[in-house]
Amino acid sequence: MKSKLLVENWRSFLSESQERDEVYTKQYDIGLVPMSAKPFHEGHMFLIRKAADQCKKVIVFVSVSDRKRKGEITIFGEDMKYIWKNILEKSIKEYYPNVDFEYGGSPVRKVYEKLEEANIKRSGEVYSVYSDAEDTMKNYSHAERAKYFEDLYNSGEVVFPAEQSPESFMRGEGSPNVSGKLMRSYLSNASEDKFLFLDSLPQEINNDDKEEIFNILFSRLN
Repeated sequence: MKSKLLVENWRSFLSESQERDEVYTKQYDIGLVPMSAKPFHEGHMFLIRKAADQCKKVIVFVSVSDRKRKGEITIFGEDMKYIWKNILEKSIKEYYPNVDFEYGGSPVRKVYEKLEEANIKRSGEVYSVYSDAEDTMKNYSHAERAKYFEDLYNSGEVVFPAEQSPESFMRGEGSPNVSGKLMRSYLSNASEDKFLFLDSLPQEINNDDKEEIFNILFSRLN
């Protein structure tokens, strides 16, 4: 009995040591991942995986507003919030427990607010912002960095991986060749493209949950 207890304690110690080592080997302290995700797809998951692998803690900022465009189907924010809360959070945290989620408002604005706050506090933590190469250039210009978090950026306490390695974050090159527009077209032509929609969802989501995501979004079209 005593020897069994010692073995269990040793295994627990090894597990805790491994977890600590993983934390200490992370490149950055906090990863920030803004996304509209109407709907969520493998390209979004690619960014979350990168952040979870490289950062001790990750915050995913999620938009819950409706996406309405002339000539396109509407993706309703309330549907996506339900999907995030009841499917995606569980699926993602099962693989990446260091990921948390915040809902509402503009995701890009939320990133700026977090970095403005960090720029004032200057705790020494290093932030890493994850968007694809195009969105990084569009949403985080050097002028905006200078305006909102110049000291933090100049000191290297905020980094943009897509700027450091653009080819790794270009759609169809380093990142998956899928987009929200493509996913919406699959959804609107579901009689032929349903399986393309399902295949473009991340592998972290099980097949039953993929079907539920499809059914929730498709039901709005009828």
